Amino acid sequence: MTGKKRGLKAALCAAVLAVSGTVAMAQSTASSTSTAVNAKYAEFLAALRHMESRGNYRAVNTLNFIGAYQFGEAALIDLGYVRRDGDPYDNNYGGGFTGKHGIRSVKDFLNHPEVQDRAAQTWLRTMWRYIQADGLSRHAWTKVGDVTLTPSGMLAATHLLGTGALKEFIRSDGRANIRDPYGMPLATYITKVQGYDVPFGPKRPQKYASLN
Repeated sequence: MTGKKRGLKAALCAAVLAVSGTVAMAQSTASSTSTAVNAKYAEFLAALRHMESRGNYRAVNTLNFIGAYQFGEAALIDLGYVRRDGDPYDNNYGGGFTGKHGIRSVKDFLNHPEVQDRAAQTWLRTMWRYIQADGLSRHAWTKVGDVTLTPSGMLAATHLLGTGALKEFIRSDGRANIRDPYGMPLATYITKVQGYDVPFGPKRPQKYASLN
């Protein structure tokens, strides 16, 4: 499903509780251990990419979110690919691209999957810091209503609609019917992308060893 990337961030969800998913498979690393971790993490990014665009690196949705992970202007500003203009949430990329990693236009971004993957890896770490800053990381591996919150599910939800929406979902004990502009429920992202390894998130408790 196409998503709605927030950046400068969770503000996007606060503004309309609205808008928003490979890592380049594990790049060569010095140790086989880190390669194994990266490979498992790549499964998460592949799942997120599938939810966002069915893995289409050249996807552009009707709200002008772009690429396999459906990044928006605000997120790309946060990530240093786009300069800020008067409205970072209108997705017109009016401030222009900065040239980071050789990307100088929307077309460049769409034509460079490896840059999208690199941006996604950075973005996920950035979003986890947002989750921590909002005091939500303590809810990882807990039940909210009928849903188990996992780090990957929490990141997927934040990618879809921001930390504000995730916070509302938690406060409502999972009862809040929060959806993106296309009607995608936040809870679907939390459950469809739950249980994947997130190397920088809280470790999986033993009782959840078989989850996903």
